[in-house]
This record gives sequence, C-alpha cells and structure tokens, in this order.
Amino acid sequence: MKLFNLSIYYIILGSATSWKLEAGSQTWSGSTPQGCRSVYIRRGTEISWEGSPGARTLQLYNVQGSCSRVYRTVIGEGDINASNNIYGFVVKA
Repeated sequence: MKLFNLSIYYIILGSATSWKLEAGSQTWSGSTPQGCRSVYIRRGTEISWEGSPGARTLQLYNVQGSCSRVYRTVIGEGDINASNNIYGFVVKA
C-alpha cells in the first residue's frame, strides 16, 4: 500500500505545472501561469526558458512599464539571446 501511495505522489508531482526562466544570474520560477511581471533583462543576455503543460508559453516585452506589445515568444522550452532590453514577461498556458 505504501508503494502505491508513493507512486501516486510521484505521478502527481511529475504532472504538476511548473516553469523556469533564467537570464544571466537572475532566475524566476513558478507553478502557475504568471501575469505581467516587471523585470530588467539587459540586451545581450542569454535567456533560458523551460515550461510545462499549463504554463508552456513565455512572452517577453521590450516596452518599459507595459506588457502590451510582445517582443518575443518562446513555447515549450528554448534559449534565446536578448537583442533588446526586456522589461517584462508573461507566462501563459
């Protein structure tokens, strides 16, 4: 019975929504989609994105103080180089 409970725990844990965004020495992560979040990522910084079902899409914004115009979108996972300063991001399902 304990083995069964442990198996269920790992299945739930493995299917949980999670995401991670790394940019230089900065890291953001979460377990749910994220609304507009202000950040500063300098031009030329290597950005790494890992999403999962439920929080799969990263949208980056290069207009300071606004998440209204998408600069870059990464779906699933990937690495990009910021060719402009980035001032915000959103994580979507």
